[in-house]
Amino acid sequence: MRLDIEGVLTGLAELGTRSTVAMKLYGDAAGKKIETHAKNNAPWTDRTGLSRKTIQGGSQMEGNKCVVYVAGNTQQMPFLELCHDKRYATLQPAIDALSPEILRGMNNLLGR
Repeated sequence: MRLDIEGVLTGLAELGTRSTVAMKLYGDAAGKKIETHAKNNAPWTDRTGLSRKTIQGGSQMEGNKCVVYVAGNTQQMPFLELCHDKRYATLQPAIDALSPEILRGMNNLLGR
């Protein structure tokens, strides 16, 4: 009796690739959702609009982990996020508001 497992190994490799691609796509969508929430709910009054405009969200793969991120890309963003008793923070509140929903979606995606 001869057993050829090449097809099984190929199928497993494709499954791993598909799940990685699915995680990356979901992570990108989640990052954009956090970005939109942060922009729409920023508690400050715009002077130039640059701080709001440069908020970016997305994801990146680190090994088999999908890291979702949101960042503000101006010099004043650390002050908005951390100073004045965090009254002007928008990034962390967006993460806090959407994390449970995003984690549930990722668990559903991975079938856990």
